[in-house]
Amino acid sequence: MADWFSTAVRGQDCAEAALRVDWGSTPLGDPAGWPLGLRSAVELCFSTRFAVLVTWGPELTMIYNDGYRDMLGSDLHPRAMGAAAPVLWGQIWDDVGPLFDEVMRSGLPTWDVDMPLMMNRSGFLEETRFTFSYSPLRDDDGVVRGVMDIATETTDQVVDRRRMSTLSRLSTALHGHRSDPSTVARVATEVLLEAEDVTEVDVSFDVPVGTVDRGAADDQVDGAGSPQPSPGAQPVWHGPLLVAPLAPHPDRAALGSITLRGTDRRPLDETQRAFLLLLATTVSNAVAEADEHRRRVTHLRSVSDTLQRAMVPDTPSSPRWQVRYRPADDNLSVGGDWFDVIELSGGRFGLVVGDCVGHGIGAAASMGRLSSAGRAVLLAGSGPAHTLSMLDDFARTVPGAENATVFCGIVDPQAMTLTYSSAGHPPGLLLAADGSTTWLAEARSVPLTLPHRGRTEHETTLTPGDLVLLYTDGLVERRDTRLRTGLERLATVAGAARAETSLDALPERLMDDMLADGARDDVALVVYRAG
Repeated sequence: MADWFSTAVRGQDCAEAALRVDWGSTPLGDPAGWPLGLRSAVELCFSTRFAVLVTWGPELTMIYNDGYRDMLGSDLHPRAMGAAAPVLWGQIWDDVGPLFDEVMRSGLPTWDVDMPLMMNRSGFLEETRFTFSYSPLRDDDGVVRGVMDIATETTDQVVDRRRMSTLSRLSTALHGHRSDPSTVARVATEVLLEAEDVTEVDVSFDVPVGTVDRGAADDQVDGAGSPQPSPGAQPVWHGPLLVAPLAPHPDRAALGSITLRGTDRRPLDETQRAFLLLLATTVSNAVAEADEHRRRVTHLRSVSDTLQRAMVPDTPSSPRWQVRYRPADDNLSVGGDWFDVIELSGGRFGLVVGDCVGHGIGAAASMGRLSSAGRAVLLAGSGPAHTLSMLDDFARTVPGAENATVFCGIVDPQAMTLTYSSAGHPPGLLLAADGSTTWLAEARSVPLTLPHRGRTEHETTLTPGDLVLLYTDGLVERRDTRLRTGLERLATVAGAARAETSLDALPERLMDDMLADGARDDVALVVYRAG
């Protein structure tokens, strides 16, 4: 072995492999006879910690340093030392061979960034990425005889960026879907099945809701065969599978589990384990939020249903009355609007339709107190105007009742009259039996608690077959639209619905048609047919 060669390779771990090669039996021959260009390249290779590969001759015989050794995985070193590059890298030669040929032919260097290569260097087919430049090596006559490869492996950086992108997409997708655990499972499964670094996903509850492998992404798979964590369990690895509990709270039993498998084209090392654990934690946290949201909604619905039963009256026994209520919030049964039809002495009916400012439980509480007060005043024999005056005084003592609008009336079926008074409420609509329409717009004043000169009332005569339609503003008011437009639309819709629909179906038809534009507000509706 030439002294220059022993000196050149000294100081690197690869020196032992380089000195052990019988170079005389390789196409390069004994190092003592190597041309100056090759000697200079070898000296440069072993004088740096950067990954450098030197190839020389028609067979592209390989010489490399410690930095390049790491790129050979666990299986290719030391046999790569002195080997022909096309033979050693046969699995990727279709990708890199043309680059070697280009340098040998043109004498110009190449440059590639994050080039993907599928390599079997550690006992499995592995995704790798490299940024590298192939440069020409010349002999003493200036002829290109070899190629120098100075490279950096960027696999970890590329995979880390991709994994972070997956986590970001998952978090973004789950952000708007944390109201139901099943929705979380579906969204998480859809996102993760598109990720390059995840090959299997199974999100399971008591009833399996997830899909499993990428090849069966559209199939529902029974998760009973997946290992299930016990309540309070920690994530467990079953070979390459991670099984983690979907635990809404450390003190509660797990709702189910998530099973994940990473890509087989990357080693199951600490970084891949940490990535899968982070995915599982992200999904588990979203499930926990969804479960808590579901619990809150269930509680609110229970409270609102109780309020509904306590504050919203049943449909009057007389078939001449039809009433409906539709809250703005689908999760609640009540809001700030209300109606009440009260049987009074002499066969008369007291009628109240009102609207408190706001929605939800707070508005419902104010509504309930006003509704109870209005019923009590009417049952005591007060007329519509006096009832509203009494509600003025009462509303001043009820937080949230300020500025409520109320329509109050008394229907006398025998006298065929409707006597009414309005505190800032939208006018009722009278659909006469002859097809004409009249707005009940008399005796109107300001909403409750606002200063006024006194409440008045007006009496309207009814004829058999007349329909009286009373409602709250959610039926007709829209942002950026004049109230008159909503009232005109109601008159048109009500006239058509009356001709096509029975009395008992009329309220639903009116609500469906008037709210078809997607408007969301509390709506109370009362329909009376004169007999």
